[in-house]
Amino acid sequence: MSTPDYTELESRFHCACEDAIGELSMQYKTHYHSAGKLEDFFGLIQTEFERVVEIFTHKNNLAEDKEAQRRINAIAKEYAKKCVDDYGKVN
Repeated sequence: MSTPDYTELESRFHCACEDAIGELSMQYKTHYHSAGKLEDFFGLIQTEFERVVEIFTHKNNLAEDKEAQRRINAIAKEYAKKCVDDYGKVN
């Protein structure tokens, strides 16, 4: 079994996270822009990035690759934190 190209894998996962940010942005504008809904939106951010990790892991057969899982979870966590920080400044 060959070692995966983690750099290429990370690059593709960054693209998946960027897609998630686009979707989150649309949902924020549509459903969460009003006062009092920011905490709900933060929960959605967490759920969305967990979903992205799960789908990416499944599509790329990474269930047994602990290093790949560690890397993509770290990337997802960075994106989720940035989203929370950015949207926390909006209100």
